[in-house]
Amino acid sequence: MSNCPVLLQSVLDRYDYTRTLSRSRWAWEFLRRNEDFLAEAALHGPDEVSVRTACHGITLVRPRTDQMAAERWGLAFFPDPRHDGFSANAFWSSALFPRQVQVQVSPAGPGEACSIYERTVKQCEIVHLVDTAGREHILVKGNGHVVQVQCTGMSMLSPEPVRLGFLIRGTANFASRWRMLDEAQRVYGAGQDEPVPWSRTSLALRNALVAHDCQIAGLSVRETAEIIYGKARVDEAWAGPGRSMKDEIRRARARGRDLVSGGYRALLA
Repeated sequence: MSNCPVLLQSVLDRYDYTRTLSRSRWAWEFLRRNEDFLAEAALHGPDEVSVRTACHGITLVRPRTDQMAAERWGLAFFPDPRHDGFSANAFWSSALFPRQVQVQVSPAGPGEACSIYERTVKQCEIVHLVDTAGREHILVKGNGHVVQVQCTGMSMLSPEPVRLGFLIRGTANFASRWRMLDEAQRVYGAGQDEPVPWSRTSLALRNALVAHDCQIAGLSVRETAEIIYGKARVDEAWAGPGRSMKDEIRRARARGRDLVSGGYRALLA
């Protein structure tokens, strides 16, 4: 691997989109690197799922066949593993992902406009899924964020006008409910002039992802550290007696390996 700082930085830049991923999208990033999952997904082609476009550019997805194989991985169907955490239409099962936003769909009153619906179709990309059990889910994508929503009540596809209301289930803690709603509404944010700052959690997950990919590519611990921290910092760390950076990279490798091999489920719990 070249030690050119520009090339090292370009490798890290490929992961920059992950700074806005929610935990459910991080789970997909790690699962799509699982070799057993990739082998099984390759057995299930796109002909098993109906995909078409409806009004307002909404993508309608419906499995044509039984999806028991996908459900063993916690998915409603097999998304394309080539697509990353933002672009993939990865829907998680409610059993594996209980703390998701829910929307109550009810009839709109005469002449009533639903501000949530109008704002969502205007500003976001929407993927609508009816799973094999007849349950409705949507992915809302916008502003670098993705939110999975489960619909209850009447159908979102009703020919009659509907009204939407947020519900938060899966947690009894009010602060957690408020945080989930706040995170969900980030899809409506205006474009950012400055990059969203890394949170401690997202940075640790990114480093685990980078470390895993580097290990699969045959890179050493030091080469991995150079990609994450830059050559100058690594030269200084390797020249000294301390082992903190070396140990940190090894821990990141171990965490990445664990998340890929099944630990991704913990991100959804």
